Amino acid sequence: MIRVQSIGANEVEAAARVLTGAFADDPVMARLVRPQARSRRAKLQALFRSAILLARPQDVDVARREGADEIVGTAVWSSPAGGGPPRGALWASLRAAWELGPRSVLALARYDRAVRPFRPRPPFWHLVDIGVSPSAQGLGVGKALLGHRLGIIDEHGEAAFLEATTQQSRRLYESFGFEAHGALGGVTAGATAMRRSPAAR
Repeated sequence: MIRVQSIGANEVEAAARVLTGAFADDPVMARLVRPQARSRRAKLQALFRSAILLARPQDVDVARREGADEIVGTAVWSSPAGGGPPRGALWASLRAAWELGPRSVLALARYDRAVRPFRPRPPFWHLVDIGVSPSAQGLGVGKALLGHRLGIIDEHGEAAFLEATTQQSRRLYESFGFEAHGALGGVTAGATAMRRSPAAR
């Protein structure tokens, strides 16, 4: 059984480590942070730490096995609630940019430009990142994370948006009602923009 709840105040690094491990071999992430890059794991950790801190704490979900404390899954959402960045987010973003270096920062900017045309009209939720620890693959962690947040989104009657970076993740998202809206070329080769209508089943 998988338990899902909002991230705790002292769990940012643990949640970011889960994403770092989950995206170690991701094809799109390899274009953003080269596999042969020096200190690649530290760069990915900084990137995911920044993503977590830029989100509202109530929009970051973590998953654990029932009866265990270890975080085995993380999902970072951007909600339509808006508002300014949480405390510490700006510093985390600057730190991430410094650790990533100019090449990766430019690649991230190109990624954002490629994704922008596919985003639905507000209000919508954006799944920024979702990942499962390699040791917990196949236990239904990803499904638990998605089901938890999409239940909340359906209560608000709002749309959701994400980018699938592999065929496996695309199939998972399709099982939750997401539909493909276009392939992302260039730096995002292999990724697909996907949308989910309000209360899609």
